[in-house]
Amino acid sequence: MRRRRVLPLIISFLMLALVFGSIGFVAAYYRYSGQMAEEKFERQKEQELLQALIRAQEDSSYNIDKNNEIGVTNYNDTISYETQLVYKTLYTQCEDIIEEVQRPAFELVGLNKDGLEEYLIENQLDWEIESFTKERVALLKQVNKVCPNHYLVSVNKGCIAIYKYDEDGNKELVMQTDIPVNILPILDQEKLQKGILVNTRTEVNQLLEDYSS
Repeated sequence: MRRRRVLPLIISFLMLALVFGSIGFVAAYYRYSGQMAEEKFERQKEQELLQALIRAQEDSSYNIDKNNEIGVTNYNDTISYETQLVYKTLYTQCEDIIEEVQRPAFELVGLNKDGLEEYLIENQLDWEIESFTKERVALLKQVNKVCPNHYLVSVNKGCIAIYKYDEDGNKELVMQTDIPVNILPILDQEKLQKGILVNTRTEVNQLLEDYSS
């Protein structure tokens, strides 16, 4: 009788042990699976962060290279003490261009093309930038005058007179003749009243010879 009573108890105990063991196994499995998933998620986040850092470093290196490249370009395109500065004046009445070559003033050294344009505007200068390199900068301006390389054969006190232009485009009497204008043909009189522009003293002498003969 005792054996019959003990056997069901043993079986019940074993079944309970099996049930609790299964529950413990399932709980441990899910807990382990959860830990694995969490670790996988953390590793994925770390990997994404690492990739982001790599991309940021690459972008930073690229920007540094571009900035250095731009800086070198700007440096190469600026005025230095060795730059040849050419001032070109176009005299519109004779259409001649006179050039004057100088070394840059102190305040121009280090300026690029935009900086030079701003300097010219701020100082109300009439020069325009014709060309700009680190070796040579050409500035151009137009003046409604005659350049100092010309003589003007005209009329003064009824006779032929010779004028010379100065640096400011003003004419100065350099020779007064006794050749009366009214003895010349009407066409020549009209030309002399307007003024005949010549380049050299040789041309002046040739005209005087023609009018006096």
